[in-house]
Amino acid sequence: MLINNLEPVPPKTPKLTLEKEEIKKVIPHREPFLLIDKVEITEEEKSAVGYKYLTGEEDFFKGHFPNNPIMPGVLVVEAMAQTACVLYLFRPDLRGKFAYFMSIDKTKFRKPVLPGNLLELRVEVVKAKERVGKVRGVAYVNTDVVAESEFMFILVDNKDARKTSQQPEVNVAVQTQVNIHPFAIIHPTSKIHPTAKIGPYTVIGENVVLEENVQIGAHCHIEHAIIKKNTKVFDSVCIGTLPQDIKYKGEQTQAIIGENCVIREFVTIHRGTTTKLTLIGDNCYIMAYSHIAHDCRVGNNVVITNGGTLAGHTVVEDNVTIGGLVAVHQYVRIGELAMLGGGAMVSKDVPPFLMVVGDRAELRGVNVIGLRRKGFSREKIKEIKLAYKKLFRSKLPLSEAVARLEQEKNLSDEVKYMLEFIKTSKRGICRPVRLKYRVNFSG
Repeated sequence: MLINNLEPVPPKTPKLTLEKEEIKKVIPHREPFLLIDKVEITEEEKSAVGYKYLTGEEDFFKGHFPNNPIMPGVLVVEAMAQTACVLYLFRPDLRGKFAYFMSIDKTKFRKPVLPGNLLELRVEVVKAKERVGKVRGVAYVNTDVVAESEFMFILVDNKDARKTSQQPEVNVAVQTQVNIHPFAIIHPTSKIHPTAKIGPYTVIGENVVLEENVQIGAHCHIEHAIIKKNTKVFDSVCIGTLPQDIKYKGEQTQAIIGENCVIREFVTIHRGTTTKLTLIGDNCYIMAYSHIAHDCRVGNNVVITNGGTLAGHTVVEDNVTIGGLVAVHQYVRIGELAMLGGGAMVSKDVPPFLMVVGDRAELRGVNVIGLRRKGFSREKIKEIKLAYKKLFRSKLPLSEAVARLEQEKNLSDEVKYMLEFIKTSKRGICRPVRLKYRVNFSG
């Protein structure tokens, strides 16, 4: 039990003692909310003992309670936390930082604390990281345990604390949000909507915005990102983390996820580098283990099946379906309503409305099923199939086939879009498998 681990021990010569004025140089608390008179650091960076002599003149005794003064239990826990802050922030490399409560757990109050008592606050570091700490403490009066608790806190720079004080709604969201698991870690610069949900052991880092009804699972890491409303992120997802790009030199960049998306387990979406932004549209379904690299632009209603990978600067237009284990080369563009078959290695642009498969990816006709699902009429699909045949089955050089097709009258908007896509391609277009027979251009 916690009590057994922190029972009073025979007095030892303290390694370091800080009186009240020295305490004020370490933590920002001041009267009447400075609740410790002295701190002894018994083991550097590991344990300390704080002391508070209760004279009976303290403000909280006046109303808690008249004719029966008792120190509020939450202030006993606060006194333990202040002792822990002195222990932590006395380190030279942490001077000037601020500590904020993240969670309080396993708190029990054993006996009342009364005027005239000498409150002894023993704290011990359970876990210490660069920005996050977990401490357990026991409060004594004489040798009697009066309270015990475990609590976690986050350390922030002075400038971050000032930002937080200017944005009190952020603190309210972080500290009182019932949808946030107590073991989640929230950076004070992030803005969490009250309806958002965050699972245990998830880290919400700097400059994150979670809009209405966003759901974040357990063990996620999100930073420098905006996630728009109704998007659901499953466990162990990383969003907005550092790009895998040697050109990145620490610039302020971002990832933006649209509305109503579903992002399944172990997906990674990196923030931008040269273009400053990685962008995912609305209503996308990104399945487990997929990766979207820096500076990608993914449109609306895109499906990326398990293990799909988009290299940096890839552009995926609306309504594209990407099969499992597909790998798309950097700077490739995928046209609207294209279909990439499972396992395809895509190193060139894929025109809209078409299908590709294989290594290296080859055109395999029109995405008829996808067009039907999007409500394309039979006549529209027939026009697209005929344009595909003239462009890629005529045995003409592609540039000549494009020029001939452009001369035809009454081209549909879809065919015009295909032609413009091909003409503006910078990487070249995926081509069909070579055939031994020739198809007449006139159909």
